[in-house]
Order: sequence, then C-alpha cells, then structure tokens
Amino acid sequence: WFDEKISRHEAENLLMSKGVGCFIVRASQNSHGDFSISVRHEDDVQHFKVMRDSKGSYYLWTEKFHSLNKLVDYYKTTSISKQKQIFLRDNNQEEKERWSGSLERIGREGFHMGGAAGED
Repeated sequence: WFDEKISRHEAENLLMSKGVGCFIVRASQNSHGDFSISVRHEDDVQHFKVMRDSKGSYYLWTEKFHSLNKLVDYYKTTSISKQKQIFLRDNNQEEKERWSGSLERIGREGFHMGGAAGED
C-alpha cells in the first residue's frame, strides 16, 4: 500500500478502478519528506495529509502513532474521514474477498470438469 513515487493524479486514476476503502500511502507532492494517504470513496478519491509531531509520531487528527503501519491499522477500523465513513482496506484484501466469493460459489455449485475425460 506504499508507493513513494506515485503522484496524486496517478493515485486517483489507480484507485478509481478499485473498491471503496482501497488506499495508497504516497510521498506528499507539496511537502518534501511528508506523506499523504489517498483513499477510494464512493464517487471520488479523498486525500489526507499525514502530519508528524516534534517526537516523530504520525497523525491525521488527534490519535498519534509511532509508525505509518500503526496509523494504517487504526484507520482500518476507525473512519479516516470526519465527514464520511471511510475505512482503509488493503487492495489484496479486495482480491481475497473476490477469490473467496468464487470459492464459495464453487463449493455450493460443485466443481465440474469439462472435456472428454469427465464425460461417460
């Protein structure tokens, strides 16, 4: 979920093809050395600047974290937005859900092999 070189515009283009909550942590284009989080919402992509305090902790609002990983983990279960309900969601989590849905369907319908070997 981290891509240091991706621009705000590239992040928007990439995330618009993903599910709600998919995100990218990227280097801020406006503040060298800082980070931004771009998150897919229903009709758009929201961008959040990650701040740092004098002790080096990361934060968006009031909760502070010792690492970006901890910040990301927190916003998977707490809305990152104050105006809308947006929870961070890994891209690979979206892939897992897509695959598990396929596997559940196969389990319900049974797995059928085609071709001569499967025929009587």
